Amino acid sequence: MKPPSDTLRYLYGLQNRGMKFGLRNIRALLAAAGHPENAFPSIHVAGTNGKGSTSAFLASIFREAGCRTGLYTSPHLIRFNERMRVNGAEIPDGRLAYYVAVLRPAIEETRATFFEATTCVAFLYFADEAVDVAVVEAGLGGRLDATNVLRPLVSVITNVSFDHQEFLGNTLRAIAREKAGIIKQGVPVVTASTDPVVLSVLRRAAVRHNTRLFRAGSLVRTIAAGTGGRITLRAKGLTLARVRPGLAGDFQKSNAALAVAALVLLRRKRRIRRAFPGLDARGTMRGLARVRKNSGLRGRLQTVKAKGNVLIDVAHNPDGVRTLVHELERLKLPPRIAVFGVMKDKDIGAMLDQLAGAVRTLVAVKPSTRRALSVRALVREGRKRGMEVVPGGSVASGLRRARRIAGNRPLLVTGSHYVVGEALQALCGKEA
Repeated sequence: MKPPSDTLRYLYGLQNRGMKFGLRNIRALLAAAGHPENAFPSIHVAGTNGKGSTSAFLASIFREAGCRTGLYTSPHLIRFNERMRVNGAEIPDGRLAYYVAVLRPAIEETRATFFEATTCVAFLYFADEAVDVAVVEAGLGGRLDATNVLRPLVSVITNVSFDHQEFLGNTLRAIAREKAGIIKQGVPVVTASTDPVVLSVLRRAAVRHNTRLFRAGSLVRTIAAGTGGRITLRAKGLTLARVRPGLAGDFQKSNAALAVAALVLLRRKRRIRRAFPGLDARGTMRGLARVRKNSGLRGRLQTVKAKGNVLIDVAHNPDGVRTLVHELERLKLPPRIAVFGVMKDKDIGAMLDQLAGAVRTLVAVKPSTRRALSVRALVREGRKRGMEVVPGGSVASGLRRARRIAGNRPLLVTGSHYVVGEALQALCGKEA
């Protein structure tokens, strides 16, 4: 069921205010709401890629530990309600409408943006639901992101690579400084990044905030454990033997290890161990394995069997596409027909360069958002690189055209959360 149309119409109308970086608006809005961000413990997750998956792993682990767990992520794939969940369940339509109605005068007074208003709704919901912990994914960057009003138990930075350069800067060092902005005074921070430039920026930020930066690999050792994608994760005082992460792909092992590394830091504190006694090896293993069921996360190297096998992945920047292509090669999958759409603000050329060697035919599509690149422009960019590109129109029509080309061969759908969301609706209908 979709939320009342007037509620969503109002929220989406706030997008006309654009993006306003800074915390002044969100702080004023949260003050008007009674500061719900102070009502629950939190874990704050930022990074270029993998933050949605890492957040989902963490939320799933806490849920298996018996904790009432909030999860705030963005963007959604199909329903707006996906952005805010408690114990895996989306916010009910009535509650969403209620919070938007209550906050509307303050939203107008502060001239809050779409993401600021959405963040305040999520925090109010988590406070009213008395969650034991909320896992909160940053929207864009970190330093000036609306979620950065939190003082979390631990800060998590997945990785740092090129994306949103028009907002975050054109160098890795500049982007890293924005991600480092989530580091708080005395709050431990852990990262999966191994890049020396990134690590130097994060370390300096940690020193300034009187805390310590940990590399996930220094806290958790990942060991392949036979076939079937199983791994053993070993840390001081915690061994997870032969666990199979519930999200496919080698790169998800890194996200799972990062989530466990964050738990290792939390378990060092006596007050945290007392507050969350269920964060043991057994519960953590269940959380890693049941992540999709517990968090509702979709679109990460996911095979949809409706109307034939379709592999969908939300890779939406050059590093994400590079990782996806590496995984296709590792799995020895045949050259694919790809349904591909992308946002105007992305490094489209670098993404296509990554896909060119792995995909035989590209079906260019445009999801129904103003941010999307036109089919004509995408066809032109692909053909510049010698790719066979076919105009597909909308995501749904592009899928139909790709099926006619592919026959019984599997399809790949990627390039954007928006493309994957519309593909899921076209493939699964009401079951999506």
